[in-house]
Amino acid sequence: MMIVIHEYLLIEFILIFFRVISMIVIMPFIGSSAVPAWGKIGLAFFMSLIIYPLVIKTQVIPHVALSMLALYIISQILIGFIFGFLVLIIFTGVEIAGQLISIQIGFGMINLLNPLVSNQRVSLISNMQNFLALMILIETSAFFFIIEGLYRSFQTIPLTFVSFSPFIFQYLVQKGGEMFLIGFDLSIPIIIVTVLLNVIIALMGRLAPQFNIFAVGFPITIAVGLLILYISTPYFTNYVINSFSNLKIEFIHLINSLSLIS
Repeated sequence: MMIVIHEYLLIEFILIFFRVISMIVIMPFIGSSAVPAWGKIGLAFFMSLIIYPLVIKTQVIPHVALSMLALYIISQILIGFIFGFLVLIIFTGVEIAGQLISIQIGFGMINLLNPLVSNQRVSLISNMQNFLALMILIETSAFFFIIEGLYRSFQTIPLTFVSFSPFIFQYLVQKGGEMFLIGFDLSIPIIIVTVLLNVIIALMGRLAPQFNIFAVGFPITIAVGLLILYISTPYFTNYVINSFSNLKIEFIHLINSLSLIS
């Protein structure tokens, strides 16, 4: 028995693969340099094999020229980047929050390599909170929201989609600004407490000149900052869980917007 693979069916698989691999490359942890390239390609290949029979039933691509095929591939790469970017926003916001907290409590000079998001040196608190956010992503059903969103995109957004409107890029710019909002929201308890603590220490230094601010102020700031960080852990966890829950809504909104354009 001979298995004949039609060229059109192969084209459809290639387009599916490029949408999947582009999303994997930009996502945190999976898309980082800590994961080897063959692991990303293999994961994208097997995910495409699973999605392929479901898509081939509803989408049949006629004969296309090489130039149009290249345009379709670029379009699929952009769609995958958009979906991966929505996930990346949350982890980048967590990293920004860790940077702000580290500066406030005196850990700004301690940098570690972050293999989850940017593969760059970030503060100790950023690294810890990024790993905590990853654990929340794995523990909750948020990871399945991402897979479901990717599958829904193939149901509603055709493989021949090329009509990107300015609304999509405006939407991405707006969502990109939310990473700073996430970082500020997560770090606001530490910022408020440390600012008040610095004011109290400054007043003590003015009222009692013999009081050595540098010898006592820094240890107090670090101790109080770590204590508030520990106390605010439930707030951090609930905030990240809610962000992952809203991710499903964002995927549906984006898919509907792209399907209306197509």
